[in-house]
Amino acid sequence: MERFFKPKCIARIESSIFPCKLNKKNKFYQIHIFIFCCLISVLLHLPQAHAAFMEQIAIDPKAISLANSVTADPPGILSIHYNPAGLSLMGDGNYISLGAIPVILLKTDRFTKDSNDEPFHDFHGDVIEDPVASTESTNSSGRMYIPVIDSTLDMLAAPIFGISHRKEGSKWTFGFSSYVPYAGGWECGDNASRFGGKSVTLQHLIYAGPAVSYRVNNNLSFGAAFGLGQTAMNISMDMRSPNEIVNITKILGDATQGMSNPIFDMTIPFPLFGGGIGPYDTIGNIALNVRDDFSPSFNLGVLWEPFDWLSFGAVYQSAIKAHLNGKYEMQYSDAWQRMVAWSGSTAIMQIMSIIFDLPYEATSMQSGTATAELEWPQMASFGVKIKPFKRLSLMADLHWAEWSSVKRDNIEFDQKIQLLQLAKYMGYTGGSYNMILERNFKDTWNWSVGVQYQLFDWLALRAGYENRTGSTQDQYYDLLYALPTVDYYGAGMGIKLKNNIDIDLALGWLVNKSYKVNNGTSVNMNSTQLGSGLNNPYRGLNYEQEMNIILGALKATMPLEVVTDMLYAGLDMVTPARWRGTKKKVVTEELAPPDVTSRIINNLRTDGKYFYTEDSE
Repeated sequence: MERFFKPKCIARIESSIFPCKLNKKNKFYQIHIFIFCCLISVLLHLPQAHAAFMEQIAIDPKAISLANSVTADPPGILSIHYNPAGLSLMGDGNYISLGAIPVILLKTDRFTKDSNDEPFHDFHGDVIEDPVASTESTNSSGRMYIPVIDSTLDMLAAPIFGISHRKEGSKWTFGFSSYVPYAGGWECGDNASRFGGKSVTLQHLIYAGPAVSYRVNNNLSFGAAFGLGQTAMNISMDMRSPNEIVNITKILGDATQGMSNPIFDMTIPFPLFGGGIGPYDTIGNIALNVRDDFSPSFNLGVLWEPFDWLSFGAVYQSAIKAHLNGKYEMQYSDAWQRMVAWSGSTAIMQIMSIIFDLPYEATSMQSGTATAELEWPQMASFGVKIKPFKRLSLMADLHWAEWSSVKRDNIEFDQKIQLLQLAKYMGYTGGSYNMILERNFKDTWNWSVGVQYQLFDWLALRAGYENRTGSTQDQYYDLLYALPTVDYYGAGMGIKLKNNIDIDLALGWLVNKSYKVNNGTSVNMNSTQLGSGLNNPYRGLNYEQEMNIILGALKATMPLEVVTDMLYAGLDMVTPARWRGTKKKVVTEELAPPDVTSRIINNLRTDGKYFYTEDSE
């Protein structure tokens, strides 16, 4: 279909649209058929969700500093996620870990006009310029979901909490932890990126993660963890639909402005389409807030240390299927409302709309309840650790994720959605109640390496690198949780203090300097084929993305009695002297060092040794 119109009069438009002669007998039917063909051909812009970049980013400082190369060298209490068998390396008694991981996310989107793409023209034949072309957008902040209060916060941070227990001399170790294995989100505001995601949050929180490990012998341990999780998705997005059919509605609307005809006033009133919608006009906004408070999962791990200088680890993490429920709002622009009102403005128009199941009652907003189906894939990691020297440890990991199991996302609404009523005439088969979004992810294989050097007995230095490949294929790329291959750099240290207190510090940096999606590449973003997808807000534009994610992490691990002593000391400071009574002097016995006959127990903290460092002497 031609995108260039030079209508000097309305008769010329009619002749270009209707090749046959328009007599009184067939004129009404042909115009009516064309009008409804235009209506049902409006391409829609609806939210996509999911991708692979968000897994295992902000969980533990040691894992961050080693760029996730910890399967054969599990990181303390967060072994519950990375390899539950690593709980056997914790000390006898009760230990607690506390900390936080703040995250800074900087995403820059650049849009440039494709010189080979033919532009849209208005009724007068003038080129319509895309206001998004030649612009650059940067998110204003990160974004995270806050459980319990059911709200979002314009920042990104992950908590660290866990406790472990092992009776002295026992082969069983028990643990409990809360952490965020999947997280991502940002706030873009009213810049050009709002058509790809104005504000976005998608995360999975393990709020209760009990675990157990069993030391079979001096060399071998097994572990298992069960996760009670919450999946939450919160999206706000503006919508526009640049394509030929939408442009025609605006041309015909402008061409018939001010025209009046008694016959048409009773059948198909002017202006056509209520004035029409321009190709770069905002259609409206969609806001979705859904969650699943019970998304269970489990992890299985094994740790084998055949020699003091060699360790192997493997972990399997199950898939997570989430059934989300919540609220949605679909807000429509004035131009959209005028077009819908026009389709029901006469009895004939209403009848035709009912026959074709088209919306004909204008509304500024549709709201109600929605459900969504999301899936996090099963994953597996394999790791090895080698100690070529007494103070030097080298780690390497291979990570696999079955993202190909995620074929589509499914969002179901409690009423017919006007946008979906039109979409089904473009070949969409999900119906007027369901928004089914094709994803077709691909499996990912990532590798990582890490190094740890015990500079002093109280100080360990760490560094790591991971090559993280994205799961989104280029032809399905969009601006919601899609990320290409990124480089993950980590660095940090472990510090041993008095009273068996260990401090882990880390910095992480995930970076992709340039990823490009040329015009016509992605059916979820800038396809030039009419009807190829539901999501093409950037048609005619080349896209380039730059991503920087910066993490800081702090974790303190200590015997539980250290925390209780601190609490008692704090209470003594705020409690009046007359209430305190007389304290009995408590005599404590010094704990005997761990059994040095076990290679795994050698990993436990002993005098003069770092908490997670083997005694290779």
